[in-house]
Amino acid sequence: MFVYREAIVAIKVVAISGSHRKNSNTELALQIMSKSLTKIGVETEIVILADKKIEHCRACDNCKKIGKCPIDDDLVEIMEKMIAAQGIILACPVYSFNITPLMQELITRGNRYFHILTPPALKGNLKGTSFTYKNIPSSTLKGKVGMAITIARRAGGGMALANLFNFMLVNDMYIVGSCYENTIFGEGRGEIIKDMEGMNILNRSTENFGLLLTRLYG
Repeated sequence: MFVYREAIVAIKVVAISGSHRKNSNTELALQIMSKSLTKIGVETEIVILADKKIEHCRACDNCKKIGKCPIDDDLVEIMEKMIAAQGIILACPVYSFNITPLMQELITRGNRYFHILTPPALKGNLKGTSFTYKNIPSSTLKGKVGMAITIARRAGGGMALANLFNFMLVNDMYIVGSCYENTIFGEGRGEIIKDMEGMNILNRSTENFGLLLTRLYG
């Protein structure tokens, strides 16, 4: 059995709740994970998107044309936190069999942000240059450890998870899973605790997440 040891360097995780509600089941799941990660020396910051001002992507393509996004909102600060962390958790309730609009904005604008606006190789070098995906650099999130979980009343968890995991994969991240789909079932606040199989999946995913983090960064 692998024994966790105190981390040599500070390991930081950003855990993002994509729920439109405060004090949601999604937030509760992240709190459970955070307590487990604290025991092995991993510092977790939980970010609640419902507390933030987040605008839609305007499809203006300024990021590709001049290397600058005209939107200056709370999402920029969150994406900077993701860059500074070693691990990223994306947690989201299921809306219409998929992720929430809030989480969709994060991954939509995030893909442009991490690939186009922040990589050092392209900073300041896009002005007057037509961006194409043929010369796209590695994401700023490359090498970070990612994990995703979804909260469902009954269905749609798999589709939502695929969206979250695809975001991590195209950003050059390492992702972890568990013994089954990372979906927990519950409707009212706190009902996810009654999903014993879901709690087992959550705990095992957290263990795998912490294990990879400490092996890479500890």
